[in-house]
Amino acid sequence: MSAGKVVELSDAADLVPNGSSIAVGGLSLNVAPMAFCRELVRAGTRDLELIAIVSGMSTDWLIGGGCVKRLIMGLTSFEGFGLAPLFRRAAEAGAIEVEEYSEHTLICMLAAAAAGVPFMPTRSGLGTSMIDLHPERTREVLDAASGMRYVACAALKPDIAVIHAHEADTLGNVRMLPKMIWMDTEMVKAAGRVIVTAERIVETDSFRAEPERTAFPAFAVDHVVHAPRGAWPTACWPEYAYDGGFYTAYQRASRDPEAFAALFAEHVGPLRLHSGEGRR
Repeated sequence: MSAGKVVELSDAADLVPNGSSIAVGGLSLNVAPMAFCRELVRAGTRDLELIAIVSGMSTDWLIGGGCVKRLIMGLTSFEGFGLAPLFRRAAEAGAIEVEEYSEHTLICMLAAAAAGVPFMPTRSGLGTSMIDLHPERTREVLDAASGMRYVACAALKPDIAVIHAHEADTLGNVRMLPKMIWMDTEMVKAAGRVIVTAERIVETDSFRAEPERTAFPAFAVDHVVHAPRGAWPTACWPEYAYDGGFYTAYQRASRDPEAFAALFAEHVGPLRLHSGEGRR
């Protein structure tokens, strides 16, 4: 099997320059590219603009590793396991910039970038404070022909999108089993480059045999990283569930600075952002 687009996990962080705009896929406790995020932390990647529509542990790790300058988000939490502790501390301390939108308006921004148009219209967000908070990315517009008001969501084009999947081949074809792709589709279509971490690298003939099961075709993917259990501690269903024990231990340790630094170092990398730090 030739290397093709395959990059070693240990070299993956080199694909993301400091200061990049990077969209990280997955949905909350599900199928986030955690192994890739760990490599960014260990490499000391800095000043990222992180786009994470509905995230949790991936965002927390990148913030804890000192990788994030700005977070563009819809929701960041651990769902039933509580708030993401490093995200909360960083946001409260002003250590990172936070732009908060609804899931749908973020999807519209990515869709505009994918379509190559300056904005995507939606009725979502009308009557909210979102437009006043973020006039650089959203504005209310009156359509003269219909008399209808809508929100124009400015195109948001990440430099890089990173997603996790079950299978990929060396050419860059990608498959989810089952085909659960959350908001990853919009990220893949909008980004300048696409990196996929995969549980398995499989033969291209398996994609040719069942082309209808392909989630992302080779022409949409730039790099493939072999990362077994690469979504842990989030789920990669049906192969493994999220690790509730780790979420619980992570939350418990976050109340004790020394214990948390040790846990973070063991499972992720150096903890570079602590409670109470101001903006860099």
